[in-house]
Amino acid sequence: MKKFLYICFLFWVNSVFLMAQEKKESGQSSLYTDQYITDIYMSEPDRALQLLDEAEKKKVMMPARINDLRSMVYRNRYQCKLAFRYARRAYVQDSIAGNSPEHLLKMTIALAELSSLLSEYEVSNRYVVEGIRQARDMGNKRAEAKLLFCMGENKRWLSFKKDAYETFDEAIQLLRDADDAYGLRMLSYFNGVKMSFLIDDGLIDDALSVGLYRQKLLDKMEGKEGIQAAYLDLQKSYLYSKLAYLYYCLGDKEKAEECFIKYKSTLAASTPAGKYDATPYLFVTGRYREVLDNCRELKEVFRREDTINYQYRGILSKEIKAYTGLKEYEKAVKLSTVFIALTDSIYQREKTNAALELETLYDVDEREAHIAEQALKLKIRTISLAFIFFIVLLVLFFLWKVWLQNRNIKEKNRALVKYVNEALSEQKKKQQLSGADDKSILYNDLDTESSDIDKEYEINKQVFQKLDSLIRRDELYLSADLSREDLVRMAHMNNTRFAKMIKENTGTNLSGYINELRLNHAIHLLKEHPEYTLRAIAEASGINSMPTFHSLFKNKTGMTPSEFKKTQIDMKQ
Repeated sequence: MKKFLYICFLFWVNSVFLMAQEKKESGQSSLYTDQYITDIYMSEPDRALQLLDEAEKKKVMMPARINDLRSMVYRNRYQCKLAFRYARRAYVQDSIAGNSPEHLLKMTIALAELSSLLSEYEVSNRYVVEGIRQARDMGNKRAEAKLLFCMGENKRWLSFKKDAYETFDEAIQLLRDADDAYGLRMLSYFNGVKMSFLIDDGLIDDALSVGLYRQKLLDKMEGKEGIQAAYLDLQKSYLYSKLAYLYYCLGDKEKAEECFIKYKSTLAASTPAGKYDATPYLFVTGRYREVLDNCRELKEVFRREDTINYQYRGILSKEIKAYTGLKEYEKAVKLSTVFIALTDSIYQREKTNAALELETLYDVDEREAHIAEQALKLKIRTISLAFIFFIVLLVLFFLWKVWLQNRNIKEKNRALVKYVNEALSEQKKKQQLSGADDKSILYNDLDTESSDIDKEYEINKQVFQKLDSLIRRDELYLSADLSREDLVRMAHMNNTRFAKMIKENTGTNLSGYINELRLNHAIHLLKEHPEYTLRAIAEASGINSMPTFHSLFKNKTGMTPSEFKKTQIDMKQ
């Protein structure tokens, strides 16, 4: 009973440990998610990058998504080169995988925008064209509109202003029928950017037309689900400040002031950034003190964060202009000195940031080169092992084939030896039954002119039997000097009759007949005296030439003398 309770206790402890471990792993894996990294990438960019490195090592996220998030982090840090690199990598991975056209389109848009930020406008346009094709294939009008607007911005920066505005209009036209929150926000943003470009280019009438259209859009967005009141207030604040400026430039001061009052009625107008939006209108109306007040408030905000940036420099520029308008030149000159120093600081920071980005790029390249080197070594090792394994298999197969062939040869040789032995034994029995032993004249009174063919055949047969018995008994065939003339003389026949007799009774000629006897003797010696050399056996059998011996033996038995000898020995063991 105690043992049972002890086992139950151990089982419970193990279960608790496994549950805790699983919970820990689950908690860790929840860190490697799109949502979590998206939530922290702005406030904790280094932490986000660390998590992405860990996710890549643990392979808990798709590679394309990891590089997408890295690009997003670096873009937020204004490290556009690194952002472009990782966006490009995600784009390539999506292109190869081919299983996520939506994400591929997203990365194409990102590459188009990042190329534009890097002033690589032609490169950006190439991605735009490719992205538009993808968007049209997928029927994604909003993605197409975003890409077209990016192309319009590229054309604008390349000074193709007319083409740029036409492209802006084409992008806006795609969203004309938008009725949801996201589509309306995009449409409002596009019109806002277009209006700013028109103001910068001095196209006041066109800018006013776009501004009024945007005003209708904002009115349409009132009460729309997904549109926050704070967002609308901010957009209206910016819009009315610009409309006031545009109306004033066109000479309609009454409407300008009316729009300015609407601007002042927004909540955003009381914020430092909102007040700063009104500076163009305040300048044209000569309200320089208000400009300075608004700039001062926004400067305080920047002082708490960072003053070395283009936005802060823009504030100083407006302050200098305001002091100049107030004819307070001493203050304007003093601020100009600060402005120049700030410009130098920004330039130095940009150089430092560029150096840091290059250093980061170098570190990334080093790390990737190391990873690539390790991957190459692993690949070489894998290929080497596979090659060695293949060679081993090939050698084993070859050895198996050799073994199989040798086994077949052995079996064949055994069968041949058995057959030869049986044939020789049978031949020996027949020889013993013949009983002929007369060495005298074998043929005396044969009538060579007889026309009786049957009688001639019988006589030839009798003569051959006596001759064969004599040759075998006295082993005349063992003499290498045995000649045809000797045998013809013994048979008392002419050459023609003798050749015919040999052919009729052996089926071969005299050489074949004698060689058959010699080979039978050689086989006998191989069986009885395996210690003899092959040359000795050949010579003892009346064959002086080893090549002839091998050839005759192979033709008779189907194997070489050495194979026969080895097989005979194996069969005895």
